[in-house]
Amino acid sequence: MGGFTVPAMAQSGDEDSRISSGNAEIVVTARKKTERLQEAPVAVTALGGESLERINATDLSDLSGRAPNVTINTIGNFGSSVSVFIRGIGNGDPDSTVDPSVGIYVDGVYIPRTANSSLDLFDVEQVEILRGPQGTLFGRNTTGGAVNYRTKRPTGDFDIRGAVTLGDYGQRDIRFAAEAPLIDDVLAFKVAAFSQHLDGFYTNTFTGIPGRRGSTSAGESNTFTFRPSLLFTPTDNFELTIIGEYSRERSENLPSINVSPPNQLLQVFYDVPSFGRDENVRSFAFNVPGRSDIDVWGVTAEANWQIGPGTLTSVSNYRETTKDINNNDTDGTTAPFFETLRDQPHEQYSSELRYNADVTDDLNVIAGLYYFRQKYFLRRDTFLNITNGPVTARNNAITGQTHKNFAIFGQAEYNITPELRISLGGRFTTEKKDFFATLFTPFPNLGPVFELDESWSNFGPSVGIDYQASDDILIYAKYSKGFKSGGFNGRGGTPGALGPFDEESVDAFEGGIKADWFDNRLRTNLAVYYNKYDDLQRTVIRTLENQTGGNNQETVTDNAASATVRGFELEVSAVPIDGLNLDFSAGYNNASYDEYSADLNGDGIITDNADRDISRAPKWTLGGGISYAADLGDAGLLTFRGDWTHVGKQNLLTAGTPNGRISSYDVIDASVKWDVPGDQFYVSVFVKNLNNELYEVSFTPVGGLFSFHNISPPRRWGITLGFDM
Repeated sequence: MGGFTVPAMAQSGDEDSRISSGNAEIVVTARKKTERLQEAPVAVTALGGESLERINATDLSDLSGRAPNVTINTIGNFGSSVSVFIRGIGNGDPDSTVDPSVGIYVDGVYIPRTANSSLDLFDVEQVEILRGPQGTLFGRNTTGGAVNYRTKRPTGDFDIRGAVTLGDYGQRDIRFAAEAPLIDDVLAFKVAAFSQHLDGFYTNTFTGIPGRRGSTSAGESNTFTFRPSLLFTPTDNFELTIIGEYSRERSENLPSINVSPPNQLLQVFYDVPSFGRDENVRSFAFNVPGRSDIDVWGVTAEANWQIGPGTLTSVSNYRETTKDINNNDTDGTTAPFFETLRDQPHEQYSSELRYNADVTDDLNVIAGLYYFRQKYFLRRDTFLNITNGPVTARNNAITGQTHKNFAIFGQAEYNITPELRISLGGRFTTEKKDFFATLFTPFPNLGPVFELDESWSNFGPSVGIDYQASDDILIYAKYSKGFKSGGFNGRGGTPGALGPFDEESVDAFEGGIKADWFDNRLRTNLAVYYNKYDDLQRTVIRTLENQTGGNNQETVTDNAASATVRGFELEVSAVPIDGLNLDFSAGYNNASYDEYSADLNGDGIITDNADRDISRAPKWTLGGGISYAADLGDAGLLTFRGDWTHVGKQNLLTAGTPNGRISSYDVIDASVKWDVPGDQFYVSVFVKNLNNELYEVSFTPVGGLFSFHNISPPRRWGITLGFDM
């Protein structure tokens, strides 16, 4: 079974049968409790572990377009960082100074940074993409939505599985997972590991690097993830799961491709090759192949007690990240114009305690407490030679912040009749940020340290109603209010630009119909929404007037706008005959500013920009999939599949300037999989971007200095050999 949108993809039951005879029943935890997808009054797309393998997804960016109105792309030349946009709302800034608008949760733990957020997708039980604000149960920074990611847990059985993938551009992936009982029915152990290597999609023709004599591949990535876990079940009413996490990356940064126009300083003083933004540039010269050294480790403990009529759940986590970006050649040329170093250590701790109970046959209650603390440090060194002079200036700035957050939340659902249900919820949040920063000055930085702090509090209510018209049809409507945290500008160029900026908020209205037809042969899920955003945070990179040296540009976020976002989402999955799956998805998103007043170019003049585009908000996202499983009898099972995604024209820049607009694009993937008789071995051959579609993934104009962009991966193929014993 395959296809673009999921209902038929994520399965909660027995997946031994490879030939579908109808849409599978899907179980989700999108509302912090276990329930059938078709009975959950929320717009959510769920992809199970087997489904992720079928679409050859290796990390979070591979899920772009797998749900309507959802795009996921790498951020500039930060290869391990992704920006998730849902219904036109998201954040494409790689630094911790700006919080994301779409929350990413791994095993119930919030991941607060876009840096190193491109999670691997091996040994995953399910990924749920929740569209629209999720403030009551998931909290702050979900004004666009949330991605709920759950790894596979120990089962207490013996099992070993793995796969090796070989492909062009030097792709070499190795996946392995094994589990076993240590004490029958009491203690079980599991370990999963994933190693990935790619030579890169680019060639660096520059020969001036010591030890290099000619052209060499560029953009090489090497990652390794190790995840051990324990399941402890000493009694029938208690279980404890401990999940360890370690990941290591030693990769080259994604090369920046110079697309500066003649009037920017890079071209004025160096006249280096600059490419057209519509060119398929895979070979070019740059003098510093920067590297990303990233280490992440953490541990999560989840405990569940059956107490009285419900379950008390505790989820606690500690996580550390060390990210060093060395010699990042941001200008992407042989000129010593703009190169950077970054040191970004980060640590976080969080704990959630919640109780979920069926108080009566008609009343369900979820209530909880949440605490979160994070601390980060960012050191940036920039090497500048703007005028092609005899000296390259080294400038330095530091930023740091401690952030504490506490929330209390609850939601109650009551069945007025067996078919009609109402819900009422709310979340009260308080948070404080203690921030410090220095401005860019020549190294060593002896300038003043600016220390700032701010506190915020917020209450977000929610109310909903749903009606089970029949066993197969659910109708729902809901209202919720969410918010995104305020903060400070770690890359502000003047003391006044450091902030703080305030929270953004959203009033969200949504309604939908979920229906199964013809004995589960056809599934249609429709959602319509109307979202009103106030104090919308907008981030711009702008030139600093009358500044010299390293302080020539700044990145500033401010509450500059208000906006209205409305549209609909349709997901259809059909099984017209056994083994044949047809899927279709359509997302229509009409996003526009009501107000947008900001200084976009650094001249100190605030202008009216309400007619600008909202960034990364394509009006249409479409997709379709077809797969057919042919039973070969004693020769096994052969499955053919193809997927198509379409993303409409959009603007890549938060400022919404016309030069950020890109055309629509379409991507086609295809694969053939042979399951060997006995269901223990399989072989899969796949092609990604079969039509070799070229589109911009990101575009960054850096004030009046230069501009660079990154483009989509080319067509590539591979073969996977896997086993499950």
